[in-house]
Amino acid sequence: MFHQSAREKCVIVISHDCDLPHEKEEEVDIIVGTKIPTVDSNYTAARNVRCLHLSYRNEASSESVCIELQHSGRKSVAKWDFANIAKLEANLPSDEKRTLKQWLAARYGRPAFPNEFENRLQNNKKFHEKLIKLLKPINKHLIGIFFDLGEERLTELPAGTPYCLRMSLTYKSIDGPIAREATKDCAISITNLFHSAYGTPNVATNLVLESCEAVADTLFSLADLQRVDQWWRYDYISLQESPAPPLLALGAISA
Repeated sequence: MFHQSAREKCVIVISHDCDLPHEKEEEVDIIVGTKIPTVDSNYTAARNVRCLHLSYRNEASSESVCIELQHSGRKSVAKWDFANIAKLEANLPSDEKRTLKQWLAARYGRPAFPNEFENRLQNNKKFHEKLIKLLKPINKHLIGIFFDLGEERLTELPAGTPYCLRMSLTYKSIDGPIAREATKDCAISITNLFHSAYGTPNVATNLVLESCEAVADTLFSLADLQRVDQWWRYDYISLQESPAPPLLALGAISA
């Protein structure tokens, strides 16, 4: 449910539908957002853990409205006070409501990779700069970037013992052949970049990139999700100006 407030601010109710009428629930959980001219695709689809852009249609004016949400805008207000002052402007579309749920959950659901793996991946600054350039053009098509570390998923490996990584770039099939071909090309470029930075699989001692594949969201299964972890630092790399450590929500795969 979406409610309007003054000064171009807006309020979205984030309490569960079942909790609102429950007599033991005395407060309504809300998040205060700001109306913006247009959405930025870098902040849609729960890509960034601290900022989310949504859009909806005003039921009275039929105008499209864009809003920005920050986790710092989360509040709780007395249920009866809220009922007396709130004015319903619109209900969020089902896809945007699903995205909002994923974004709220993502803040507390970031996967943790081994510290040693993170250190080996993060310490090569030139590698990151080049990776930014490769990922930026396909950012709008991506659902998520997923890492499969196999049996070393939770292991701190000693120096000289490489992590063997399989990487999946999961793209939105609804974007069609353009997304498929662009993501495939990016996967090839990322493979070459990894091999250049860390060495080919036969000589690498820190990270071995065994594969990097473009995978349509319609082909990414529950079994795949149980085997891999989402790379939550992705937006940190693609949006270098943002200090927030972001996440592409796993739930987006089933959307």
